[in-house]
Amino acid sequence: MAQPIPDLWPEIEQSQVVPPVAILREQAALLGKKTNYLLEGRVVTRTNSGRFFHSFYIVAPALDGYEYKLFDISHDERLYPVQINVASLNSEQEFMEHIRDILNSDKTKSVVSSLLAQVKATS
Repeated sequence: MAQPIPDLWPEIEQSQVVPPVAILREQAALLGKKTNYLLEGRVVTRTNSGRFFHSFYIVAPALDGYEYKLFDISHDERLYPVQINVASLNSEQEFMEHIRDILNSDKTKSVVSSLLAQVKATS
């Protein structure tokens, strides 16, 4: 009788790095909490040619589900570096700092403020 084929794989450990999509989903959830759920964040993920693409939307459910795409990111299976616009962010820390800058930008604040005003006007 033939010998059983041995397991040739090494011990597999999960990375301790926080995936970019987890950071985005957490920020999406926090937007809902900060706006009493008048606005929500949504992260849409797709894959193509070995890359992951994540789009971050601000959604106003009371405005027939109006969606504003705030930004897109992409990365390969290694998670980092992350490509966002023309920037290449090599670490979890760089990525979080860049997302903080986007979320705190005048443009983002203006979009959120305007959408909140429209939602409240329809209530």
